Amino acid sequence: MQPVDVAKRIAARRRSPYTEVHWVPRTVERPVSDSPGGHEYAVAERELGERDWAAIDPVLVRISKGVRHRFTGAMYFWQRTRSHVWCESQEERWEVLWLDYGGQVERLWAQPMAVAFGHGSPLAGYWHIPDLLAQFTDGSYGLFDVRPAEQIDDRARQQFSETAKLCETLGWHYRVLTGHDPLATQNLNCLSASRHARCRPAPEVESLILDAAHGGKSRGELCRIASPECPPLACAWVDNLAWRGLLDLDLSAVFSSDTVFTTSERVLEEGRAS
Repeated sequence: MQPVDVAKRIAARRRSPYTEVHWVPRTVERPVSDSPGGHEYAVAERELGERDWAAIDPVLVRISKGVRHRFTGAMYFWQRTRSHVWCESQEERWEVLWLDYGGQVERLWAQPMAVAFGHGSPLAGYWHIPDLLAQFTDGSYGLFDVRPAEQIDDRARQQFSETAKLCETLGWHYRVLTGHDPLATQNLNCLSASRHARCRPAPEVESLILDAAHGGKSRGELCRIASPECPPLACAWVDNLAWRGLLDLDLSAVFSSDTVFTTSERVLEEGRAS
């Protein structure tokens, strides 16, 4: 994944009377323009929003070194597409983590396009690169911007407002991600270590854990029930079920062996239905 410096090419077209979307696809079904280097652009219209962006698979637009904290990788592994999502900041990585946990996003691209605002916008002559483009499980698309709530000033509000209008034109969703409770985020980060398929328990063990968690059981108790001879072996199994939403827990509390896990309502409803 190599960043593409598209900003200079956008700057040359700043005087367009229309708001435009610029992107660089990996593969192109039908070129929108004959721009050199594969850079494409189109006026922001509903037809553009209905395009199959998953087939285009746009590459990263902005040049940046990404996360600079030595303990945090700039790439987040997105299991649904078995690809990595590039993160520019620690806040952005945390939001990608929460989006992964939510389970409503199928595909995710980092900074895949730039918006050049036209004359009808108060930001005419400027451009904006949204942080994330998402394809949801229902097939719809949306843009996300990541900015801690305390860092949103009037200029940012105006930029986000204009981006929301763009998404309305395209028929997309739009949301500004402003952060979560720090303790809940750290707890979710602990659970995420067991999100991989290798941590998924066998079907009979999964049923055993879910049955035992009716009414609530501590993490330690569930581990002892699932693996009496070696309880630590079951930690990843229990956490995997929590990550998948089959077990509920209070992420805002301290995470330990005493954390209470409860079988989720979704599992109970499926059980009653069967």
